[in-house]
Amino acid sequence: MKERFTISMDNDLASWLDRLYDEKIFSSRSHGIEFCVRQIKKMDIEKVVLLHWGKEEVEPVFLSKKNVQILSRISEKFNLSLEDTLGVLLYKELENLSKNIAESEKEKGTKEENLRKVFFE
Repeated sequence: MKERFTISMDNDLASWLDRLYDEKIFSSRSHGIEFCVRQIKKMDIEKVVLLHWGKEEVEPVFLSKKNVQILSRISEKFNLSLEDTLGVLLYKELENLSKNIAESEKEKGTKEENLRKVFFE
């Protein structure tokens, strides 16, 4: 049995859903929403943490039970909330990735330098 209820949705999302309906991907708006919710449910999510990157930038991070356990241990050690701990870990990792990319690009040289090496060396 299916339960009927009403939802409100951002106009852009509703338009996107309608486009998928028009393309015969979903048989109705309800089908599209039900499909998306079912996919999220299959992820076996224990907790959702909202990361606030900027004034209006909010991104959900879906955590499994194991992720929550690991994050909880780190949070307790540093006396931080799960959200703050996850934000710090992501920020630090992004910072490390950025450094590695910059170092890798320095080693590679510019595109023009690499082309000179190929043609003139």
